[in-house]
Amino acid sequence: MRLASRFILIVSGILSVTLALNAYYFIHSQNQLLEQQLNERGRVLGHLIALISPEAMLSFDFLTLNEYAREVSRQRDVVYGVIVNAKGTPLTSFFNRQDPRVLDALQALDLDLETAPLTPPKTAQLVTRLSSSLYDLLPMEFPISHGDRPLGQLKVGISREQLHSQTQRQLLIQSSIYGLIILFLCSAIFWVFRYNVMGPVNRLMAASRNVGLGELEEVAVTSSDELGSLAETFNAMIHAIREEQAKLHYQANHDALTSLPNRMMAIDRLEHELHQARRHNELLAVIFIDLDNFKVVNDTMGHAAGDELLAMLGARLLSRLRDVDTLARLGGDEFLVLLPRIQNIDEVKQIATRLLEATSERMMLYSREVIVHCSIGIALYPDDGISAEELMANADNAMYQAKTPGHLPICFFTQEMNVQVRQRLQLEQDLHLAVERGELELYFQPIVQAGHCRPIGAEVLLRWQHPQNGTINPATFIPLAEATGLIIPIGDWVLQQATSLLRHWLDLGLAPGTLAINISRLQLQERLISVIQDLVTEHRIPANMLELEMTENILLDDHAKISETLDQLQAMGLKLSLDDFGTGYSSLSYLRRFSFDALKIDRSFIQGLPQDQDGCALIGAIVVMAHRLGLRVVAEGVETIEQRDFLQQQGCDYLQGYLLARPMTVDAYQATLPSQVCPRLSKDKEM
Repeated sequence: MRLASRFILIVSGILSVTLALNAYYFIHSQNQLLEQQLNERGRVLGHLIALISPEAMLSFDFLTLNEYAREVSRQRDVVYGVIVNAKGTPLTSFFNRQDPRVLDALQALDLDLETAPLTPPKTAQLVTRLSSSLYDLLPMEFPISHGDRPLGQLKVGISREQLHSQTQRQLLIQSSIYGLIILFLCSAIFWVFRYNVMGPVNRLMAASRNVGLGELEEVAVTSSDELGSLAETFNAMIHAIREEQAKLHYQANHDALTSLPNRMMAIDRLEHELHQARRHNELLAVIFIDLDNFKVVNDTMGHAAGDELLAMLGARLLSRLRDVDTLARLGGDEFLVLLPRIQNIDEVKQIATRLLEATSERMMLYSREVIVHCSIGIALYPDDGISAEELMANADNAMYQAKTPGHLPICFFTQEMNVQVRQRLQLEQDLHLAVERGELELYFQPIVQAGHCRPIGAEVLLRWQHPQNGTINPATFIPLAEATGLIIPIGDWVLQQATSLLRHWLDLGLAPGTLAINISRLQLQERLISVIQDLVTEHRIPANMLELEMTENILLDDHAKISETLDQLQAMGLKLSLDDFGTGYSSLSYLRRFSFDALKIDRSFIQGLPQDQDGCALIGAIVVMAHRLGLRVVAEGVETIEQRDFLQQQGCDYLQGYLLARPMTVDAYQATLPSQVCPRLSKDKEM
């Protein structure tokens, strides 16, 4: 039941009860007044008859008494009139035989006035019965006396029927009047309540329903009472919801760190700009920007510094754009730029160059000077795609192409890149099956002791013989394996094969020396210790026959965890070497922080020897420093006799390269184990 209906029912009930009580009081008062009037009329009549009857009673004039009784009964509302003597014996009487109550009393007393006249006793019985409460009569008695001498009584029975009729008539009239009053008052109250109360309430209810539908409309405040206060409170709530929605919308569409639009908003704007570009036949450019060495800043200076760098860089990039352009942060160190309404490709190149210059400028970060570099990929509408997904994917492909060695930091998308992406995806699928199909194979490149030309072991290399594409370059599939996580099962397979071969060669009585195995960052983060421990135990080989090589980028992660893992590996007896020394970041700090057994000088430092004087000085310094730190030095990429001789003169401990031996298959390497590879070096000397 609605509020208005309940209110009207309550008001109607209150009015009805109030008016009913009022009507009852009025009718009751009216009834008492009428009964008083009836009594008064009866007393007047009775006193009159009692006053004139003594003479007739003294003279025993019954005819006169009968006439008096008849005269009394003729009066309106009088049912009977009886004159009795002092002893109570009726002397004369008159009964209204048309009155149903008289007929009923006669029938009850088994009296028939047609056949037998009333005797005084029967008359007394009839009067007694009619005076009872059965017939609702008003019995009245008036004494008849002569002086002080009582002669008898006049008994009169007056009907209340007329009284009741008037009362019912008054009740009907009052009920009708009060009903009309109630109807009028309820109607008036209903319309006033509906307009002044239910109107604002209904508006509030409608506004509340609209809130559920997402329509935040305020309601009009039409009064200063409680309903007005309720409307003001509702409007305040709507205002607060709007502010909260605006805040949530901003948070959902903006990056919390840089306050730039996020991926969601960038896609939305890209869809909008694409619609405008189609409509006006305009060019549109999508630019992907990725920082090349952001992780270094994060790992060396902390995440807080990295966050500040991103915020500073976002502001700097934004300052290089036009007002109509959009700069968004996609996440991590990736940014997206939308260039609508461009005139030609040259304009895109100019803006991309400004963005590249912005990232390359020096920045002060925590009182330190920092320089970051980026790779930029560009896709154009409509040449490189007509949908947001296609343009973003192609710009992303171009950006990754810019990261590859030999490419400029700004790269425009070409259709050939999609071919490369498809080839990469196919290669990734094939790599999943390479281990199961037996397509992976171990190669061994011997490492010899400088000066004595005696092999002390070999570096384990991985080769992939693809059934359709032939030999896949490790520089191609190793990064792919690391990016997809396949390096974990592949690395486990390499360790399993290497330890199994060591056991096999030892069983043959051969001396394979130490096998150096490359370890990736993902392997070091996983269960490497337990894997090696299980393999060493299973194949019963000395742990010191294994040497783990790792590049400096492995050490960029949690230093405490990495240091703990390396200490555990060394405690097992394994040897550790730092590979590609000098090409990574903060190499000297890693030599102090982590415990290594050897370091391997990258081939890029060997290529110019001995003609490169700076390179010669650098090699000499590295060897001296390593020896003072108790580290063995291995030189990679030795390809000429001059390089070999120079490295020996500088005190390099071990050599590795094509001059000494090329990577060999398992069988070829096994064949060299009983002998040395130095005859080749002697032959070179003779040449």
